[in-house]
Formats: sequence, C-alpha cells, structure tokens
Amino acid sequence: MRARRAKREQAAERSVDRERQVAAPAPEPIDAKTIIQGVVERIPSALEAVPSAGLNVAVRKAVLDEFRTRAQFVGRLAEIDALLWRSTDHGGELVSGTLLDHLRHLRLLRITEPEESDRFVVTEGEGENLEVLRPAYVDEVTGKVVLAGHLRRVSARDSAEGGEA
Repeated sequence: MRARRAKREQAAERSVDRERQVAAPAPEPIDAKTIIQGVVERIPSALEAVPSAGLNVAVRKAVLDEFRTRAQFVGRLAEIDALLWRSTDHGGELVSGTLLDHLRHLRLLRITEPEESDRFVVTEGEGENLEVLRPAYVDEVTGKVVLAGHLRRVSARDSAEGGEA
C-alpha cells in the first residue's frame, strides 16, 4: 500500500508540474451571445439578400449546437480522465499522460487542489483537512465547471498518518 500511495503521489506531482509548465494566462471566458454577434458581424455583404432575422436565427442555432456538442464531448473526456486519475496503479499513468495532452488541447483544466472549493463537493468524512477523491474539471473556453470534483474531510491526525504510510 505504501508503494501504491507513493506511486500515486508521484504521478500527481508530475501531473501538477506538467500543468504548471504549459499554463498560459487564461483568456477571458466567452459565451454564445458573444460568438453569435461576432459571426453575424463578419458575414459577407453577399448575403444581404437573406433576411437578417432568418440569418440570426440560423447562426444562433448553429453556434448553440456547436456548444452543446463540445460540452458533451468535454464532459465525457473529463469523466474518463477522472476514472484514470484514480487508477494510476493499473497503467493509468501512461494513458492519463496522453489524455492530459488532449485536455490541454481542448482547454479543459484538471484541478486537483482542494483550495478551490467552489469547484468541489464534499462527499464524506469529518475534520478540517480535505483530500481529493476526484479532480474537478473546468472548461477554460466558457469558464464553466464541466465535472465537479469530490472531496473527503479528514482529521489532521488521519492526514498525517496517510502521509507517513
């Protein structure tokens, strides 16, 4: 159990290090309305024959459909990564590293620090300290939480014993 815990902690440290290395200043979150307005403003004048109300509706529907598709895909990817994050002792480390590249490409942020408690749900335990059971995932494009993380409350004594094991 000590070896597994040490291996899990090393994998978590490497993950945090990789995330810090590629961390760029986070852009401002965007919303569907902003995208729709930008697209409508850039439509070539050749489409002036089309009624603008119909064009606005068509563009709005296309953009919202795209956001829904992205949200579904990002949600599934976050669920898969969360499962692999918990099972690093079963070869998940290699797959999780590759998956982390995909998360970065999609601008999906994995949060493993319990201090950002607005993105986590406390699911069990008692005490002052918090232990991450499942990381939280935030879509940097929209600024929304894709998958809330799970925390466990532990007493200071339990967390000290866990660090020694």
